Amino acid sequence: MPRSKFTTPVPETLTETFQLANKRFYREEEDYDWVRATDRLVGVESIFHKFRERTVRKLIGRYGRPGQYLDAGCGSGLFLRHLPPGSVGLDINPRNIDRARQHAPHAEPVLGDIEAMPFPDGTFSTVVLTEVIEHLPDPRPALREVMRVITSAGIVIGSTPRRSIFWKLRGLSSTCPGEPFHREFSRQELYQLLAAFGRPTVAMKHFGMTWAFTLQRR
Repeated sequence: MPRSKFTTPVPETLTETFQLANKRFYREEEDYDWVRATDRLVGVESIFHKFRERTVRKLIGRYGRPGQYLDAGCGSGLFLRHLPPGSVGLDINPRNIDRARQHAPHAEPVLGDIEAMPFPDGTFSTVVLTEVIEHLPDPRPALREVMRVITSAGIVIGSTPRRSIFWKLRGLSSTCPGEPFHREFSRQELYQLLAAFGRPTVAMKHFGMTWAFTLQRR
C-alpha cells in the first residue's frame, strides 16, 4: 500500500482519547435508522436522504465493477439493500447490523471496524463509502483499509459533505443524532486526501451540499 501523503494535519484538539470516544459513540450510542429516515417523511432531512440515495445508486450503476461488493460503514442498509445479492455490509454498530439484516436480506452484514476490516487483501471489486469519512477525525486509516481490500482493478464509490453553510443548520434536523464530530470538505481538501491513496474524481452534487467521488488504484 502507498504511504499517505495527505498533508492537512489532524487538529491538535482531536486527540487519541477523543478519537476513541468518537468511535465509542458510533459503536455504543448512535441509534439512527437511515432507511426509515429516507423511506418515511420524518423531517426535511428525508428529502435530502432521497436525493443522496438516488445519486449514489446512479454512481453504483455507472461505475460498479463485476465481482464482490462491500458497503463500508453500511449503517442500517440504505445502500446495501440496492447492491447485488451476496454483497457485504460492514458497520461498527450492532444495532445497524440488526437493521441491515432486515432491510437488505439478500446481503451479509458484518460487525466490524472500518479501520481494521476482517477481510483478506483484494477481496472486493467495488467498495461503497458513503457519508463515512466526515465522521472520522482522521480518515486515513480507514482509507488505507479500503484500498487494501479492493482488487487491483477495483473502485471506491463514495460521498461526503461539501463545505457549505447548509451544514451549519443540520442541528435543526428533527432526527439528526448529536454526533461528536462532523467535517465538511473543500474540493482541495477532499482531492488531496483521496489522491494520497489512488486516482480520485470529485464532483459536486445536491445543490452544492455534497461531494460524490470515485477512487481507483494508480
